[in-house]
Amino acid sequence: MEFVEGTIEEEKIFEGVVFPKTLNPPKSNEDVEYGSTELTEMVKAKREWLEELLRRHSAILFRGFRVDSADEFGRVVEAFGWEEMEYWGVASRFKVADRVHTTNEAPPDKFITFHHEMSLIKDCPSKLFFFCSQPPPVGGETSIVPSGVVVEKMEERMPEFVAKLMEKGCVFGRSLPKGNDIGVISGRSWKWFLQTEDQDEAKQRAAEKLRSCSINFNQDGSADLVFGPLNPIQELGGKKVWFNTILGYTSNEKDKKVTFGDGSALPSEAIEAFKQVLNENCVDVKWQKGDVLLLDNFIVQHARRPGKPPRTVLVSICK
Repeated sequence: MEFVEGTIEEEKIFEGVVFPKTLNPPKSNEDVEYGSTELTEMVKAKREWLEELLRRHSAILFRGFRVDSADEFGRVVEAFGWEEMEYWGVASRFKVADRVHTTNEAPPDKFITFHHEMSLIKDCPSKLFFFCSQPPPVGGETSIVPSGVVVEKMEERMPEFVAKLMEKGCVFGRSLPKGNDIGVISGRSWKWFLQTEDQDEAKQRAAEKLRSCSINFNQDGSADLVFGPLNPIQELGGKKVWFNTILGYTSNEKDKKVTFGDGSALPSEAIEAFKQVLNENCVDVKWQKGDVLLLDNFIVQHARRPGKPPRTVLVSICK
């Protein structure tokens, strides 16, 4: 069985390479449905070819296969042979099957900004899978953008800003609540995230596991994580990529406080240019039931557009 190369209306072309690459089931003259079993066997047979395809396109959308459940999705992921990585982050997620979690329990009307998965953790994943078991009736697209393109476009528009950012780095903030709250995007408490209730131990774990991170505890029981100075532009996968956002991670004002490494403010025109570059070059994947989307997490940022329920998109991450 051979994959058939397909297209989606939303796709874009960067330097002659389509993004994302869409693969459909084999053509057949009979009324044959290709489900998760067939997709799993095709992945096993074409693993090296798919890995090369991912290196070239950075994102692959498998569309038209009848993948019906979290368990079936987990078996498709397993067929690639990549080592499983447990989620370690501040989003509210729940494990629903082997290798499979929910994405973010925050209400679907909230926008989740562009980011690389677990990018502020020293040991971040290299591959990321999404699976749609229930497309939303309105909105709720998963947006993806090549981070190398973001660097290129920002260098064209604001070369002095990019040069200063790479020289001085920047400092990011994240605020974690006292207790878990699934109603917000970063809803896990610092106690859950760092797996301890002891503040000294929490500081030690933050230093060990997070990238250039310190932690400050507040009187109300919440905690503020401060990352940096870090250079948000890095060399990963042989490419220069914009690996850490300068927009903040949530609507929390503390999370929006991003400065240069010397504490000076980022110019507002640079923030606006960054937003424009993301929105002009992203692909908003309009989900169909059974879709499986594979991303190179070192190269591709993803975001969630606001939408209406019901929406069920699951995730699996690999080292």
